[in-house]
Amino acid sequence: MRFNIVIFYILLSTFAFAQNYGYDKKYQKQLSESGVEINEEQKKKVREDIKKYANFYLDKHYKYNEKAELTHPISKEKKNFNFDCSGFVAAVYWTSNIAVFEKQAVLGESGVKTIYGTLEKYKKIYNNSLPNIGDIIMFDRTTSETKKLTHAGIVVNVDKEDETITYIHASTSKGLVLGYMNLKYPDLARKNGKVINSYLRAGGGIDSLASKCFNSYGTILDLP
Repeated sequence: MRFNIVIFYILLSTFAFAQNYGYDKKYQKQLSESGVEINEEQKKKVREDIKKYANFYLDKHYKYNEKAELTHPISKEKKNFNFDCSGFVAAVYWTSNIAVFEKQAVLGESGVKTIYGTLEKYKKIYNNSLPNIGDIIMFDRTTSETKKLTHAGIVVNVDKEDETITYIHASTSKGLVLGYMNLKYPDLARKNGKVINSYLRAGGGIDSLASKCFNSYGTILDLP
Protein backbone atom coordinates (compact mmCIF):
# COMPACT_ATOMS: atom_id res chain seq x y z
CA MET A 1 0.00 0.00 0.00
CA ARG A 2 1.31 3.45 -0.84
CA PHE A 3 1.89 5.86 2.03
CA ASN A 4 -0.79 8.54 1.80
CA ILE A 5 1.64 11.39 2.35
CA VAL A 6 -1.07 13.87 3.24
CA ILE A 7 -4.56 12.46 3.15
CA PHE A 8 -6.15 15.57 4.51
CA TYR A 9 -3.85 18.18 2.95
CA ILE A 10 -5.74 21.27 1.88
CA LEU A 11 -4.13 24.31 0.31
CA LEU A 12 -6.05 27.50 1.02
CA SER A 13 -6.02 28.22 -2.70
CA THR A 14 -7.71 24.90 -3.53
CA PHE A 15 -11.00 25.34 -1.76
CA ALA A 16 -12.70 22.79 -4.02
CA PHE A 17 -10.47 20.11 -2.56
CA ALA A 18 -11.53 21.16 0.93
CA GLN A 19 -15.17 21.03 -0.05
CA ASN A 20 -14.77 17.58 -1.55
CA TYR A 21 -12.92 16.14 1.39
CA GLY A 22 -15.20 17.65 3.98
CA TYR A 23 -18.54 16.69 2.48
CA ASP A 24 -18.15 13.96 -0.14
CA LYS A 25 -17.96 10.50 1.50
CA LYS A 26 -17.10 8.80 -1.78
CA TYR A 27 -14.18 11.18 -2.26
CA GLN A 28 -13.01 10.52 1.29
CA LYS A 29 -12.99 6.79 0.58
CA GLN A 30 -11.00 7.33 -2.60
CA LEU A 31 -8.40 9.37 -0.73
CA SER A 32 -8.09 6.78 2.01
CA GLU A 33 -7.48 4.01 -0.53
CA SER A 34 -5.19 5.72 -3.02
CA GLY A 35 -3.59 8.67 -1.28
CA VAL A 36 -2.73 12.12 -2.54
CA GLU A 37 0.39 13.17 -4.41
CA ILE A 38 1.62 16.69 -3.72
CA ASN A 39 4.33 18.74 -5.42
CA GLU A 40 7.42 20.38 -3.90
CA GLU A 41 5.71 23.74 -3.40
CA GLN A 42 2.87 22.05 -1.54
CA LYS A 43 5.33 20.08 0.61
CA LYS A 44 6.96 23.36 1.59
CA LYS A 45 3.55 24.73 2.52
CA VAL A 46 2.87 21.65 4.66
CA ARG A 47 6.08 22.23 6.61
CA GLU A 48 5.31 25.92 7.04
CA ASP A 49 1.85 25.08 8.36
CA ILE A 50 3.19 22.53 10.84
CA LYS A 51 5.70 25.07 12.20
CA LYS A 52 3.05 27.80 12.29
CA TYR A 53 0.55 25.77 14.30
CA ALA A 54 3.21 24.31 16.60
CA ASN A 55 4.17 27.87 17.53
CA PHE A 56 0.50 28.87 17.71
CA TYR A 57 -0.18 26.27 20.41
CA LEU A 58 3.09 27.12 22.17
CA ASP A 59 1.83 30.67 22.52
CA LYS A 60 -1.41 29.38 24.07
CA HIS A 61 0.61 28.18 27.09
CA TYR A 62 -1.26 24.90 27.49
CA LYS A 63 -0.38 23.00 30.64
CA TYR A 64 0.78 19.40 30.38
CA ASN A 65 -2.11 17.06 29.52
CA GLU A 66 -4.58 19.95 29.49
CA LYS A 67 -7.70 19.07 27.51
CA ALA A 68 -8.76 21.58 24.87
CA GLU A 69 -11.46 21.71 22.22
CA LEU A 70 -9.89 22.89 18.97
CA THR A 71 -11.60 24.19 15.85
CA HIS A 72 -10.17 23.23 12.49
CA PRO A 73 -9.25 26.44 10.60
CA ILE A 74 -10.84 25.33 7.32
CA SER A 75 -13.50 22.69 7.96
CA LYS A 76 -14.53 24.28 11.31
CA GLU A 77 -14.80 20.77 12.74
CA LYS A 78 -14.32 20.67 16.51
CA LYS A 79 -12.12 18.06 18.16
CA ASN A 80 -10.77 17.48 21.67
CA PHE A 81 -7.05 16.98 22.32
CA ASN A 82 -5.06 16.33 25.46
CA PHE A 83 -1.81 18.28 25.38
CA ASP A 84 0.63 15.62 26.46
CA CYS A 85 3.57 15.09 24.11
CA SER A 86 1.84 12.89 21.52
CA GLY A 87 -1.43 14.81 21.88
CA PHE A 88 0.41 18.01 20.98
CA VAL A 89 1.85 16.37 17.85
CA ALA A 90 -1.59 15.06 16.90
CA ALA A 91 -3.20 18.47 17.45
CA VAL A 92 -0.63 20.29 15.31
CA TYR A 93 -0.84 17.80 12.46
CA TRP A 94 -4.66 17.77 12.55
CA THR A 95 -4.78 21.58 12.47
CA SER A 96 -2.29 21.52 9.60
CA ASN A 97 -4.69 19.33 7.59
CA ILE A 98 -2.77 16.08 8.01
CA ALA A 99 -4.75 13.00 8.95
CA VAL A 100 -2.05 10.35 8.63
CA PHE A 101 -2.24 9.39 12.29
CA GLU A 102 -6.02 9.15 12.17
CA LYS A 103 -6.49 7.38 8.84
CA GLN A 104 -3.43 5.11 8.75
CA ALA A 105 -2.36 4.74 12.37
CA VAL A 106 -0.56 1.63 13.50
CA LEU A 107 -1.78 1.55 17.09
CA GLY A 108 0.83 1.07 19.80
CA GLU A 109 0.67 0.95 23.58
CA SER A 110 1.28 4.70 23.78
CA GLY A 111 0.81 7.75 21.61
CA VAL A 112 4.52 8.01 20.82
CA LYS A 113 4.70 4.35 19.84
CA THR A 114 1.66 4.81 17.60
CA ILE A 115 3.42 7.71 15.82
CA TYR A 116 6.63 5.70 15.47
CA GLY A 117 4.89 2.52 14.34
CA THR A 118 2.82 4.34 11.73
CA LEU A 119 5.83 6.10 10.20
CA GLU A 120 8.05 3.02 10.45
CA LYS A 121 5.53 1.00 8.46
CA TYR A 122 6.03 3.38 5.55
CA LYS A 123 9.82 3.66 6.03
CA LYS A 124 9.62 7.26 7.20
CA ILE A 125 11.89 6.93 10.27
CA TYR A 126 15.50 8.18 10.15
CA ASN A 127 18.34 9.20 12.48
CA ASN A 128 21.40 9.68 10.28
CA SER A 129 20.91 13.25 9.10
CA LEU A 130 19.64 16.62 10.23
CA PRO A 131 15.84 16.80 10.24
CA ASN A 132 13.55 19.05 8.26
CA ILE A 133 11.25 21.59 9.86
CA GLY A 134 7.91 20.01 10.70
CA ASP A 135 9.34 16.54 11.27
CA ILE A 136 8.74 14.68 14.52
CA ILE A 137 11.55 14.04 17.01
CA MET A 138 11.27 11.04 19.35
CA PHE A 139 13.11 10.10 22.52
CA ASP A 140 13.75 7.12 24.81
CA ARG A 141 14.13 6.83 28.60
CA THR A 142 12.52 10.14 29.55
CA THR A 143 10.30 8.42 32.11
CA SER A 144 12.45 5.44 33.13
CA GLU A 145 15.91 3.97 32.51
CA THR A 146 14.68 1.23 30.20
CA LYS A 147 11.58 2.42 28.34
CA LYS A 148 11.87 3.29 24.68
CA LEU A 149 9.82 5.83 22.71
CA THR A 150 8.58 7.76 25.73
CA HIS A 151 8.52 11.31 24.40
CA ALA A 152 8.03 13.30 21.18
CA GLY A 153 8.05 16.84 19.84
CA ILE A 154 8.00 18.80 16.57
CA VAL A 155 11.09 20.30 14.92
CA VAL A 156 10.67 24.04 14.31
CA ASN A 157 14.23 25.14 13.55
CA VAL A 158 17.55 23.67 12.41
CA ASP A 159 20.75 25.68 12.89
CA LYS A 160 22.89 24.51 9.98
CA GLU A 161 26.04 26.09 11.48
CA ASP A 162 26.24 24.32 14.84
CA GLU A 163 23.54 21.69 14.08
CA THR A 164 21.34 22.56 17.04
CA ILE A 165 17.76 21.37 16.61
CA THR A 166 14.94 23.40 18.16
CA TYR A 167 11.71 21.55 18.85
CA ILE A 168 8.46 22.19 20.68
CA HIS A 169 7.22 19.58 23.12
CA ALA A 170 4.96 19.12 26.13
CA SER A 171 6.96 19.08 29.36
CA THR A 172 5.32 17.40 32.35
CA SER A 173 6.37 20.29 34.59
CA LYS A 174 6.08 23.30 32.29
CA GLY A 175 3.57 22.43 29.58
CA LEU A 176 4.44 23.38 26.00
CA VAL A 177 8.02 24.63 25.78
CA LEU A 178 10.96 24.91 23.40
CA GLY A 179 13.58 22.19 23.61
CA TYR A 180 17.03 21.85 22.07
CA MET A 181 19.17 18.97 20.87
CA ASN A 182 22.65 18.80 19.38
CA LEU A 183 24.13 15.44 18.38
CA LYS A 184 27.39 17.08 17.31
CA TYR A 185 28.11 18.00 20.93
CA PRO A 186 26.17 15.30 22.79
CA ASP A 187 27.88 15.80 26.16
CA LEU A 188 27.24 19.54 26.40
CA ALA A 189 24.15 21.32 27.67
CA ARG A 190 25.56 24.70 26.63
CA LYS A 191 28.17 25.91 24.19
CA ASN A 192 29.38 29.51 24.09
CA GLY A 193 26.50 30.48 26.36
CA LYS A 194 23.85 28.93 24.11
CA VAL A 195 21.63 26.03 25.20
CA ILE A 196 22.23 23.23 22.72
CA ASN A 197 20.87 20.24 24.65
CA SER A 198 17.87 20.41 26.95
CA TYR A 199 17.45 18.19 29.98
CA LEU A 200 14.66 15.68 29.40
CA ARG A 201 14.94 13.56 32.52
CA ALA A 202 14.70 14.44 36.20
CA GLY A 203 17.97 14.60 38.08
CA GLY A 204 20.14 16.31 35.49
CA GLY A 205 23.49 14.96 34.43
CA ILE A 206 24.79 14.06 30.98
CA ASP A 207 22.48 11.06 30.61
CA SER A 208 19.48 13.38 30.98
CA LEU A 209 20.38 15.49 27.95
CA ALA A 210 18.19 15.34 24.84
CA SER A 211 21.17 14.06 22.84
CA LYS A 212 21.46 11.04 25.14
CA CYS A 213 17.73 10.28 25.01
CA PHE A 214 17.34 10.70 21.25
CA ASN A 215 15.77 7.81 19.33
CA SER A 216 14.90 9.05 15.84
CA TYR A 217 13.08 11.47 13.60
CA GLY A 218 9.93 10.75 11.63
CA THR A 219 8.44 12.50 8.63
CA ILE A 220 5.26 12.36 6.57
CA LEU A 221 7.12 13.80 3.60
CA ASP A 222 10.44 12.92 1.94
CA LEU A 223 13.36 11.62 3.96
CA PRO A 224 16.27 14.11 4.09
